[in-house]
Amino acid sequence: MPLCIPIRDMKDTASFAETVLAAQAPVIVTKNGKEALVTMSPEVYEGMRREAARARLYDIVDRGLSDVENGRSQEADVVTARLREKYGL
Repeated sequence: MPLCIPIRDMKDTASFAETVLAAQAPVIVTKNGKEALVTMSPEVYEGMRREAARARLYDIVDRGLSDVENGRSQEADVVTARLREKYGL
């Protein structure tokens, strides 16, 4: 469950920083009972960044597999030969 902290708790910056660094998830800061901002430790940020990169990679692989399954691909040696002929390589 995400940790929610009222914005007034940010006044004690040392305590706030300790809370964020100790949290294993993003910390939601609220103002007047509504989400105002989200903060997180570098470790949590790096984990989320890696997870997003992994999701993008899986999407690219899925699209590639779909291209192969639907006949939208060619053998590398055929493409290479065509490019060499076209550009005189």
